[in-house]
Amino acid sequence: MANINTTYIKHMSTNFQKVKRKLLEDMKNTSQHTQKSWCDIMLRAANRCTTDDDQKDFFRFILNPNDSWDVTEPVFETIDPSKDVLIQKFQSMQLKEEEKQSDIQLENVVHTNGGTTYINVRQVECKSS
Repeated sequence: MANINTTYIKHMSTNFQKVKRKLLEDMKNTSQHTQKSWCDIMLRAANRCTTDDDQKDFFRFILNPNDSWDVTEPVFETIDPSKDVLIQKFQSMQLKEEEKQSDIQLENVVHTNGGTTYINVRQVECKSS
């Protein structure tokens, strides 16, 4: 009996196919990319990935968009989403403008979706009494 080596071919989920189409459309429809536009496009796409498999497919695509044989397959690790992210909830930052100096308070809001963690930094509004 012959030894047959079968390869499991994983198909992308319907959701990731939609994510990928929208990602490519967003890239194409942006006339001039900046760091912010790239970041916004990538974060929107990552946020649309609803499962761990979607997120793995997303990073496989980003790392190897042409599906080249030369690119090593990424290794994924499982992250425990219940563990705290090692960042303080509140931080202060010193701003210096010409001769003026002021301190501002920042609040870090952490959100984990699958294997991607987002940290939204907001300035805490100063309240006078």
